[in-house]
Amino acid sequence: MPDFTQLIEQNFITYIEDFLEEHPEGVSEHDLLRTLDEQGFFKTLDAAASSTLLLFQKHFLLFHVLYSINQQRVADKRGGLQITPMLIKQLDYLEADTQIGEVDSLCDYYLELENLTSVTGDEVDDLLNGFWVKYLRNDKRGAALEALGLNDPVTDAQIVQRYRKLANVHHPDKGGDKDKIQAINEAYVVLIRP
Repeated sequence: MPDFTQLIEQNFITYIEDFLEEHPEGVSEHDLLRTLDEQGFFKTLDAAASSTLLLFQKHFLLFHVLYSINQQRVADKRGGLQITPMLIKQLDYLEADTQIGEVDSLCDYYLELENLTSVTGDEVDDLLNGFWVKYLRNDKRGAALEALGLNDPVTDAQIVQRYRKLANVHHPDKGGDKDKIQAINEAYVVLIRP
């Protein structure tokens, strides 16, 4: 396990502050991580770690430093940072003041280095797999709702009611289309699981 505190030395922090100063429009996490990689800031990380664990470590270290910079900028009344995966940028003091309290739990998580050192590659893989399962389930839900002509938010009772109505209309025994009733049945199974 690398010594993560060695990675978070002053020149790492200074480099990020200078980089954000040079990019007032902001930058994505992906672009900032790529730049930090190119500058060799992550070279002491364990290259034998799984690719997902290595990516998690880079992400965590970056966000740890960003939240540290944000706290210091707010304390010094110099502004703050907008910190999201899609956009990292400096905020003036008034903008930063309106965001205080909105991200306290994320800030607390990323500022605690133990949250980085206690995570294993298997745990990172489980988190990612859980994300994709949930993402795909939500994607399937959207398609299933569309097949029934519904939109979220919708209750199970409304789904059942709509399913029965459509099944009654499109059942082949009543002159309906076999493909349409099959799509309706598949949508129902996705939305109402036993």
